[in-house]
Formats: sequence, structure tokens, C-alpha cells
Amino acid sequence: MPISRRVLAIGGALALACGVLAWWLWPGGGGLVEETLALQTRLLSGDVGGRDLRTGVRQVVRNVDRMDRAGVRRVQNALAERCRELQRVGIEEYFTADKAAREELLDRDIARLVIAGELWFASNPQSSGQPPRRRPPKPPAGKPAEPSPDLKMFDSYRTALEARAAKTGVKVPVWLLRPPRA
Repeated sequence: MPISRRVLAIGGALALACGVLAWWLWPGGGGLVEETLALQTRLLSGDVGGRDLRTGVRQVVRNVDRMDRAGVRRVQNALAERCRELQRVGIEEYFTADKAAREELLDRDIARLVIAGELWFASNPQSSGQPPRRRPPKPPAGKPAEPSPDLKMFDSYRTALEARAAKTGVKVPVWLLRPPRA
């Protein structure tokens, strides 16, 4: 093979390698964000478990590492909104179900909460692996107001969820549970 063909072949291989490397390191666009959002939704559905769940969480980490700040923020906000929605639906189902079905619903919600915790850490590139510190709520000025019925339901649900998690030996990221918005 003549030298000019070798140089051309080496140059072509280097250009191809640079192109693949640039594609891999380039901040993710909207496609990567949409893929991650769909993956998070699928993982939170509860239909994925075991090896597929671990692979999915690792894929979220890889995707988030390739995104720009706006994409990461969008993924985090979508995860928070999806978790609030699942919590709201879980509370409604829990209180409308008969007593026999409540443990099964709590088990489902515990599994979702554990997955949500993993996804929370996966979508936070600066995470230390520790849950976020919550600021203590500001005490209301004057006489405290009577808790709303939604807040009472949330407290009952949270107590039942924590008791069921303790009974089954599952460590639940209760810091993800949020009282309903006023």
C-alpha cells in the first residue's frame, strides 16, 4: 500500500474516532432529555425490576452526565412532579381501598418510593449520596391554623407507609414524601 493511501486511511480513522468522541462528549440535546424522561416514567411504573432496573438507573446517570444544566433541571423537575402525582394517586387509592388491599398498595408505593430515591440520586450529578437536608418549617405567626383534611390524610398515609416499611425491613427514602400543596 502506497504511503499516501496509508496516510489517507489513518486520517480517515482519526476523523471517525474524533467524530464518535465528540458525539459521546457533546452535551445532550432534547433527544437525550426526552429519552431520560421516558426512562424515568417507565422505571417508576413498577413494571421494571432486578437487572433491568439497575441498568435503567445507570442509563439515567449516563444521560444526566451528558446533559447541559437546563436538561438536568428539566429531568429533575419532571421527576419531582411525577413523584408528587404518584404520591397523590397512592394516597387516594389507599383511603378508597378496603382494609385488606391496603398492605398491597403500601408495598407498591414503598417500591416506587425506593425507585424514586435511586432516580433522585441518579439525576443529581452533584449528589453526595446523602438525602438533602430540609430546612425546618417556619412557625406560623400567631395561633397555628387547624390542619387541612388533605394534610391529615397525608400524615395518616405517611405513618402507615413508614410502619409497613419497618415491618417489611425496607429502608424508604421518606424525605421524598411531601405534604400536599396548599
